[in-house]
Amino acid sequence: MRSNILFFIALITSSILFSQQPFGKITLPLGKVEIADKEGKWTRAKPNQKVFEGYILKTHARSRCEMTLTGGGKIRLGENSELELNETEVKPMAKSFNANLKKGNVWVSAKAAFGEKKNIAVRTPTAVAAIRGTKY
Repeated sequence: MRSNILFFIALITSSILFSQQPFGKITLPLGKVEIADKEGKWTRAKPNQKVFEGYILKTHARSRCEMTLTGGGKIRLGENSELELNETEVKPMAKSFNANLKKGNVWVSAKAAFGEKKNIAVRTPTAVAAIRGTKY
């Protein structure tokens, strides 16, 4: 009986953990690029590493990073930048991404298929930018 309860708890926990969609994946970390997970633990970024909501990307001097978004598009961080990944929602014909640039600079390119709705917003300390076309 007790083993059945433990199995059920493990099944629910694993389904919650694995059902979360990745925000994207790191495609090109150059120099010293770090990622903080939801618990605030910093690790060095690796190519093809998945990143999720609540993660923070940080680049140091003479470093930069490129991330491919789930469902298409790219985000590039310049040196001495910090980007918090707030929200992602990927559905068959609608994709939504929301991030907060704490410092530094960012370049975003979004590709949307015909008829697909894509909403990408990046908040900065001085402004909010959202993609209506393809790049900003």
